[in-house]
Amino acid sequence: MHIDPQIGALRGDTAAQRAMSEAVVQIVAECRKDAGLAPVLRELEAYGSGARLDDCPALTGLFANGGAAMRVMAPLVGRLVEVHRACPLAQLAFRHQSRPGFHFLQLAAKGRAALGLALHDDQAAQDANAVATFPDSEWDEIVLAGAADIALLEIRGERRDHAVIDRSCRTIGAGDRLSFAGAAKSRMVRRVYGRFLTLRLTRIAPRPRPTRQYDLATGRLVHRASGDRHESRDEMMMALLGRMRRKDAAPVLAAMTRSGSDHLRWQALRECLALDSAAGFAALGRIATDPTDDLAPEAGALRARLVEAHPQLARWEPAPCPA
Repeated sequence: MHIDPQIGALRGDTAAQRAMSEAVVQIVAECRKDAGLAPVLRELEAYGSGARLDDCPALTGLFANGGAAMRVMAPLVGRLVEVHRACPLAQLAFRHQSRPGFHFLQLAAKGRAALGLALHDDQAAQDANAVATFPDSEWDEIVLAGAADIALLEIRGERRDHAVIDRSCRTIGAGDRLSFAGAAKSRMVRRVYGRFLTLRLTRIAPRPRPTRQYDLATGRLVHRASGDRHESRDEMMMALLGRMRRKDAAPVLAAMTRSGSDHLRWQALRECLALDSAAGFAALGRIATDPTDDLAPEAGALRARLVEAHPQLARWEPAPCPA
């Protein structure tokens, strides 16, 4: 494996690493005290705790027009560029993600709200069979630079693993704003003209529905994930226990099928069945025979399929299975 000489030298120089880290942290701390950014961050905390956006004038003003957003963001971006030119190997001080055609820098997150810069480039163009993502959140976005063709999407109807999705296309450029809310609305970048930079404010719902991804060409559901970060963490923990074959975790997973969102309960049931058939099948039977449980129809259908495929499971049934 090739290691760049600069990186190789830095690996053994902890003093230089610390100096670069401290320089970036100091710049960010100074920027957070900036007269334009400080009130925005204070109101982001209030917004993340449930305040109405209309009651947050600094945040509202940020999305009033592109000029206002640029005036607030320019000092922060300028200082960050300056420090990273001086320390090109320093770590970014913010959460970030990159993939072909898209880069995101999260500037701040408070409670349920997050503020960040999103950059699309000309690799971001989507084809006709693109997958659309629908998170259960409020979304405000203003274009700082560039232009793009976008599709505004709205789910008009959902049925099991399919959805009817309306779309309308438009071109937006610097100063244009997008705003929508709920689990049925989203947007997709179709074509980018050079670079397309936006400032994005999002806030997830207090009890968010699962995030869904649909194939736009067919309306078929291709992926579903919890819209709650805490539930996502629990899902990962359950999956890890399952991959580790920790059979001793089965009682905990069985208990998790009793409360929480339907999505989390179903995932707990699946992992429990995989780890301990007896414990999982008992939990499945309890759900299937509870007429007040929203998961009862799906649980009953799964129980019938399992008994048909594996008749030996019938001995764990408290009563004869309809199958």
